[in-house]
Amino acid sequence: MKNTRFLLSALVDFPDDCNRLVFTPDLVENLIDRLHWMGVRRVYWNYYQKGMWDNFADNSDATRQTLANLGEPLTVGCRLAHERGMEFYATIKPYETGASHANPKDSPEMMAVPGLPCIGGVCKVDPWVMMHPEMRVRGRSADNPMGLERIPIERIQLRQKDMAPVRITPENIEIWTSNDNNGYRKQDLTFALTESVETCPRDVFELDGDPVTLQGESVRALNLSGLNLLEPFIAITTNFEDREGSFRNTAMEMVRAFGPDGQPIPIVVASHKAVWRPLRDFRIGDLEYDAGLGDAIVCLDVNNQPTVSSDTSAGDSNDGVVAVARGRNEYFSGSLCEAYPEVQAYWLSWVGACIAAGVDGLDVRISCHSSWTNTPEIYGFNEPVTGEYRRRYGVNPDVEPCDPALVGALRGEFFDQFLRATKRRLSAAGKRMQVHAEMESFRSDACQGRWRTRPGNITFNWRSWLHTGLADEATLFGRGWMPDRMLNDALTLEMLREAADTNVPVHLSKAVGHSRAGGIHADLLEYIYRFGGLAGYTLYETAAMYDGQHLGADGQLQFHPGLCEGIRDRVRTLGLID
Repeated sequence: MKNTRFLLSALVDFPDDCNRLVFTPDLVENLIDRLHWMGVRRVYWNYYQKGMWDNFADNSDATRQTLANLGEPLTVGCRLAHERGMEFYATIKPYETGASHANPKDSPEMMAVPGLPCIGGVCKVDPWVMMHPEMRVRGRSADNPMGLERIPIERIQLRQKDMAPVRITPENIEIWTSNDNNGYRKQDLTFALTESVETCPRDVFELDGDPVTLQGESVRALNLSGLNLLEPFIAITTNFEDREGSFRNTAMEMVRAFGPDGQPIPIVVASHKAVWRPLRDFRIGDLEYDAGLGDAIVCLDVNNQPTVSSDTSAGDSNDGVVAVARGRNEYFSGSLCEAYPEVQAYWLSWVGACIAAGVDGLDVRISCHSSWTNTPEIYGFNEPVTGEYRRRYGVNPDVEPCDPALVGALRGEFFDQFLRATKRRLSAAGKRMQVHAEMESFRSDACQGRWRTRPGNITFNWRSWLHTGLADEATLFGRGWMPDRMLNDALTLEMLREAADTNVPVHLSKAVGHSRAGGIHADLLEYIYRFGGLAGYTLYETAAMYDGQHLGADGQLQFHPGLCEGIRDRVRTLGLID
């Protein structure tokens, strides 16, 4: 007998689907039919405003052709899902209004489509953001002093993560500089190199949260003194040709810069590590500054040449270099600040577009790609926030000592205003509202891999979303954790208890791309189903289910063999479909 208490869903993040495949209405139908066949009864579809679609199309001929074929993709998906008796929910990401990665300002990409400047180059953003750049989430002025470009860097300290012997000598170190972060030149410099033992000032964790060094532990450091560097971008590398290095640390913890009289200089760091365009060569290209990868582990004393080819669009990030630039980015590249009425009105226009498309409900997701930075805690100091803080507490938090928790709470209040307005719009149209409860980032000990996806210093009041009736349903969103870890986490269990107390159904969402084996996904489905207390499981996302570059000889999507079949068989075994 069919079990109606547990719903299998799938999320379509369509820019990934059509990045290299040209979709027609028939091909979208092929996708929806396959989802329905395997037991999916609700489709989530990420909504993107026109400006974001324009950005996606700038980078993909297939996307341009797809949009010409379909018009608004969400409308096509909604119609096809409803024709098959499936529910259809749009997912909006309010803070997703631009890219977190930069391109060199004189690159073909930026010459063709202008963007907004940042320390490492230029970022592509939504045209609305281009017209209102001051409404992006802003950094705290006190953490971004002026005039740093005139201060010479006289000493650089390089710290490794432990007390392992250091094989780097003065003859091994090279310093390369650039005026525009687009091709570095080796400098013939004289400097002194000394080794010291330092005390780690804080607990250091790598990108996904694994411990690197504990506060108070001793580490070896190299001190490069006698410098006089005024160039904007400074890369430190070595001339080793092997890949057996041992000088390792996170990029942010590895390098420090000092000016006259030993004055510490605020910096942003870079390495060859990057999520977009991951295979880089600083000699001929750029490095990614302040894009949320500062806690990635870097090995300095290894060959710094690309490991696959000079094609910077493919391959894995290599090591061998760490770089610095002075200052902080004044704004997030794309994310808008929720405290402006104009921003909330812009977001609400997306809600209206989704309602007009005929959706059954709307899911609001916090995490995004537009807020990535190495120091999210210093952002969120826009005038509406600082003005309200001054009114309540008599202090200007932008330049005076303040309580970051109070700043985050204020921003959370502004975001709740938007959620309440969204709820009213949806209720008036007879639609349901779902909210994301993101256990990986809604926590004080979030790793940088998840902390960077939030729009800076803000508190998201997920408990009140449940208790005040804002949420008709909730998405328990896990990007990096597997379901067994999620469902044995204290915060997750608290979220589930609160949802149960308020009768809010919860759907667990987990990425599909970690495996192509249908049996593995079937076992995860059964584990989540039998765990209890959950209303459904969402497969995130459809682009990971098939060959994203080639259609079959029949012109249809080539789903990975056994993936959908394994899920369908388990769905039937569990009685979720007839």
